[in-house]
Amino acid sequence: MRYLFYIALFFAIISCESYIDLKPLAENSVDNFYNTASDMEQAVMATYDGLQTSMRPGYLDHFAEVRSDNTYNFATTPAGGAYADFDNFNLTSANDRLNVFWHNSYLTIQRANIVLNRIDDISMDATVKEARKGEVKFIRALTYFYLVQIWGDVPLVIEETKDPIASINHTRAPVTEVYNQIITDLTEAAEALPITVNAANDGRVTKGAALGLLARVYLVRKDYQKVVEYTDQVINSNQYALDGDYAGIFDYAKKSNEVIFKVVFKSGTNSEGYPFLNVNHDYNNTAARDFMETFKNDSRLDANVDTTNIKTYSSPKVHNTNVNNDNTIDIRMVVLRYADILLMKAEALNELSYPSQTALDLLNQVHTRVKPNPALNMADLTTKDQFLEAILKERRIEFAFENLRWFDLVRTGKALEVMTAKNGGGDKPNAASALPYTFSQNDLLFPIPQVQIDASSGNLKQNPGY
Repeated sequence: MRYLFYIALFFAIISCESYIDLKPLAENSVDNFYNTASDMEQAVMATYDGLQTSMRPGYLDHFAEVRSDNTYNFATTPAGGAYADFDNFNLTSANDRLNVFWHNSYLTIQRANIVLNRIDDISMDATVKEARKGEVKFIRALTYFYLVQIWGDVPLVIEETKDPIASINHTRAPVTEVYNQIITDLTEAAEALPITVNAANDGRVTKGAALGLLARVYLVRKDYQKVVEYTDQVINSNQYALDGDYAGIFDYAKKSNEVIFKVVFKSGTNSEGYPFLNVNHDYNNTAARDFMETFKNDSRLDANVDTTNIKTYSSPKVHNTNVNNDNTIDIRMVVLRYADILLMKAEALNELSYPSQTALDLLNQVHTRVKPNPALNMADLTTKDQFLEAILKERRIEFAFENLRWFDLVRTGKALEVMTAKNGGGDKPNAASALPYTFSQNDLLFPIPQVQIDASSGNLKQNPGY
């Protein structure tokens, strides 16, 4: 298997319109299929495929980038639209893009649950079996991590759903319970996963990915000692390093030791490529003027933003011009990289023991990696909050278009302050949206899709304000 995502996936039919979309294959197909190691490998590939969908245009990017001050929806009109409503804080529970992401997330979780429910009965190499279990536990944890950050309490389903009618009884599990399961999955995954994989398996989850995601989870949970513990494990593994070529990190043709986990798209392979969008019409997720003005003197801006012919700004991180005959492109969507490990540790140390020279050194490793950025110094960061602001500014440019900005703002309690200050609308220096908007505390979470509430016979309850 030369590339991880080449297989035309058998599991796409595991979907329906019912509650949280967990309907399995027809029983005769299920019982006849999961019998061999080859069958199980395809089941694992199907779980990876769920992540591919989440990373396509119009999915996670609207929750994580367009919602923030990084990007906006250029085509917004006063009438709005499914995508524009994310940008303008005008979402309702009827927005179909909410349900599409919810649907795909629980489809991915169902695929992971199928593997975990059935793999122990399959005759296959024991080490490979444990690694495959670790991979799908990581994917399930990552999927729940997105869900819990987007919606708060969500249904927690960790067993294969064989009776879709029974799923109607699912209710929203408390955030703490969801995070506990995420941590359990990642801890077990880290024990089972290999430290490295060969080129033929590029794109599979490794131990470093599980440890790094654990650090990110604990950062959200404000357990800073755990953040330091897990970032140190990644750092001390000596498997990763900052790439001297920032733009090259996202070059499909180049292997970067900075990348810890990525979702790989290969064009020309049964719709496994990343959908090509003509950059002159890439208006659903275009760089905000505020973003570009803030970082106009940072050379990383050119690696993040390209100007098009109609005042929209595409990103080389998610676009290139090597279009295959199926109108898709080769690309890798980076989920976790070494720069994040360093900045997460710096943030945790700042919270634990400001002032921290170690935290400053970690921040400067990332900041000065790109020339001619001068080193930051503690004399200009005289409080813990000023140091945090410096980290957030660094993260904003460093991880632009990598689906982290909105979650960073919410995690640090800055979302209300930042988004309220940038509600002018339009292509203005201080605008984060195409139109003026009103931001409130309720906007920190998204509305539960109404179709899911209806299908649950009211067992699912809506978030406040929707």
